[in-house]
Amino acid sequence: MDASATFTDIVVAAMRKLFPEELADKSWDNTGLLLGEAPRSPSAPNDERSTVLLTNDLTAEVVDEALKERARVIICYHPVIFKGIKSLTNQDPMQMQLLRLAAERISVYCPHSAVDAAIGGMCDWLCDILTMGGVHRQQVVCKALRPIAGPVPQGQEGAGYGREMVLPQETDLHTLLRRLSAGTTGSPYVMVAMPERMKRPGQPPPMISKIAVCPGSGASVFGDTDADLLVTGEMSHHEALRHTQLGRVVATVFHSNSERRYLRDVLRPTLEKRLQGTPAAGARIVVSSADRDPYEIINVQPLA
Repeated sequence: MDASATFTDIVVAAMRKLFPEELADKSWDNTGLLLGEAPRSPSAPNDERSTVLLTNDLTAEVVDEALKERARVIICYHPVIFKGIKSLTNQDPMQMQLLRLAAERISVYCPHSAVDAAIGGMCDWLCDILTMGGVHRQQVVCKALRPIAGPVPQGQEGAGYGREMVLPQETDLHTLLRRLSAGTTGSPYVMVAMPERMKRPGQPPPMISKIAVCPGSGASVFGDTDADLLVTGEMSHHEALRHTQLGRVVATVFHSNSERRYLRDVLRPTLEKRLQGTPAAGARIVVSSADRDPYEIINVQPLA
């Protein structure tokens, strides 16, 4: 690497190796280095910060945390800029946070759908949750629902959006829902839509042999899959109704809850390993504790 490369350059290069930006769906997504590191004043002391903050979304609370942790780079899974910007002001909440970060020379890298599509990325992680690591151990074969069109970087053969897998043996729905909850939110609650015939009193849980997964909002990726169980973060009323009418079960855990724990369980150790042997080896990588899904389930009974 260039001897003049900054800490940000090194971290971004590592992320691009792990999750090549060519895998991102550029037809709608905006991935990459979306906020660069501002130039250092010649009179300012050398910047010794070497902390990377991992987060699913960028909020005021996450920026507060980044400042407290003395982060130099934020890896924010969701893009902080989606549409064209004609001005940067404090009137927009996201722009305000970007201005705060720019003032502190903190950069923001957003990999989004490149992480979804990559081999070993978020889709494979969800498959591993449901199969107790079966995909990682190559005991379960999964394939992309929407493979990447055209050539892909070496090591990313088979990459694409969403995953579909056939289980080596049928597994009851209740077992799979417990695995999903344990691996994503830890909550005892999972939102499930299923055909009416499966809800009859005394009916045993349906047996599942084929599963399709997509983190976030996966309806457009699922298409016409014939999987028995569809797992995603969120799905619209009409899409869920359509799938249940076709005899499928839909399980959701809220959008970012289907993504967030990947940062802790996979991305942090993978990035730490990738940075070994670089000038950024030993960098402190912190998973945000302020980042959370905007939705929560509230018990209204005890409310005043």
